[in-house]
Amino acid sequence: MNASPLIAGYAQMYAQLEQRVLESSIEGVALRYGFFYGPNTWYAPDGGTADQVRQQQFPVVEGGKAKWSFVHIEDAARATVAALTADPGKYVVVDDDPSPVSVWLPRFASFIGAPPPPFITAEQAQQVAGEDAVYYQTRLSAASNAKARRELDFTPRRLEWLSK
Repeated sequence: MNASPLIAGYAQMYAQLEQRVLESSIEGVALRYGFFYGPNTWYAPDGGTADQVRQQQFPVVEGGKAKWSFVHIEDAARATVAALTADPGKYVVVDDDPSPVSVWLPRFASFIGAPPPPFITAEQAQQVAGEDAVYYQTRLSAASNAKARRELDFTPRRLEWLSK
């Protein structure tokens, strides 16, 4: 894994929890979600990210090559309900449009009527926001929803600010 130490630690912890669920004597389902967007989420037009983008506090770092996987909160809820009767296993609940930060962030800014985000170097981001922020902007990789689509009949909507 190419994550920063803190994020790698969290990823390892979640993987261990999933493994415990899947190896339990009781059948279980583990769900992983993308970044939630939609009403009352961090990525809503009135959410915390929108405030940061409007204030030019959410830059694109070093080309913004990291690919983010989002999921609308209502799509996530539908997948969660479907998982109640699904076969045991791990399901990744994300939309079909994993997008590089350099694509989704400027489009999000436009969607909420904010100016385009600034572009900064990884070194600048490291100094201001730390290595986790650099990871999320430069190395995060997209997730696949193939199993959720197939086994939960999951049909996520397109990321709304990419649709405009």
